[in-house]
Amino acid sequence: MDPSPDAYKNRDRTALFIIMAFASFAVALLLLAFSYYCYLRNKLSNYLKTPKEGIGSDDKGSNQSKTQVVIEKGLQIFTFKQLLSATGGFGKSNVIGQGGFGLVYRGALQDGRKIAVKLMDQAGKQGEEEFRVEVEMLSRLRSPYLLALIGYCSESHHRVLVYDFMANGGLQEHLYPIKGMQLLSY
Repeated sequence: MDPSPDAYKNRDRTALFIIMAFASFAVALLLLAFSYYCYLRNKLSNYLKTPKEGIGSDDKGSNQSKTQVVIEKGLQIFTFKQLLSATGGFGKSNVIGQGGFGLVYRGALQDGRKIAVKLMDQAGKQGEEEFRVEVEMLSRLRSPYLLALIGYCSESHHRVLVYDFMANGGLQEHLYPIKGMQLLSY
């Protein structure tokens, strides 16, 4: 008994229907995956474009958001007036170094803590972004080999980072001592 030509046609139609169903399903999955990819990409792009509250913002009424940053990051927000007082008006006699960010000053807070204060000398959008990224990254870093960022100031056009003060100087001074400078005993 040979199958009739109609049976072959039905079998071909069934196979074609199954192939079309799988192809449609695969196309739908690809569209869904592409849509999800676009959604994530857009979400990430919006996150990166949104300025972080409290860091580098000039909002006059942003004390609540700045406090939130302090709690989240473990950083203290300083006023420029506090740092001006702590460093003796950012006097030349208190300059202890200079880097790409700007001058570094020695200072002492009212509670007696000794601090190093980096005063940003760059202005503009690139400097602002650099400051924001530095605060974000340094607030996450915890290492016994690095000085901890203890706070910052983002007031008006002033951008300042505040660190614990290293009393015995930096690594550079110990690796490349200045003539006449007393070396550490260890």
